[in-house]
Amino acid sequence: MPPRAARRVVITGASSGIGRALAIAWGARGASVLLAARAGRALDGVAGEVRAAGGEAFAEPCDVTREEDRARLVDRARAEMHGVDVLVNNAGRGCYGEVKDLDLAEVEALFALNVFAPLRLTQLALPLLAAGAGTVVMVSSIAGVVAAPKMGAYAATKFALEALSASLRAEVAGAEVRVLVVRPGPVDTPFRANAFVRNAEAGVRPRGARAQTPEQIAERTIRAVEARRAVIETSAFVRVASFASRVTPPVFRKVAARMARG
Repeated sequence: MPPRAARRVVITGASSGIGRALAIAWGARGASVLLAARAGRALDGVAGEVRAAGGEAFAEPCDVTREEDRARLVDRARAEMHGVDVLVNNAGRGCYGEVKDLDLAEVEALFALNVFAPLRLTQLALPLLAAGAGTVVMVSSIAGVVAAPKMGAYAATKFALEALSASLRAEVAGAEVRVLVVRPGPVDTPFRANAFVRNAEAGVRPRGARAQTPEQIAERTIRAVEARRAVIETSAFVRVASFASRVTPPVFRKVAARMARG
């Protein structure tokens, strides 16, 4: 195993999609993986896949929006793996709807999962990460830098996660803890099916945006961790959209207005 390879990995939202793919990919590299999600039966299945791939797996059914569950997850990492090399804050949920139609309770629940949970879990895990010069992986989105129509609430959570990540990266540099932000575009996962939806279709996919597989995101993410990257944009579409929104905002605003009209 390479000297910089992660040996002990904690992954939230590990029962399906990107989280599952990351767990199996790290298992294939011989890592010990602590899997967290609410779906206990699905989590047990992923743990079996990690072991079949060659890794060690521990399943911890939990709700990361609950403080007691977050504390229990970190305690389990300490007890079972004696530390954490990588914390992957992957659990999250989407939201599709025009700003005028958003339900405040749903937006609060969205922030609880997409922002407050990774923030607090990172705080709890930082002593373990600092002890081994570990890495925090924040799974953001192209929506963390581009606010598309009908995705305002979701984009707001990812913008917040990006801001927290940028500040954290500077603050923990002295402890040799790294922060990696991962920005996928469309990915072939159950994400849309699990999203809050308010008077809109469950999904916004601009022309030219092909869905990537969870396995593609997982491989790019692990390579970025090993290379000590700060940010990874996982496809050409994400890179172009990110660049256009920052460098040519008037053009992007016109494109967004056309998207809003359907």
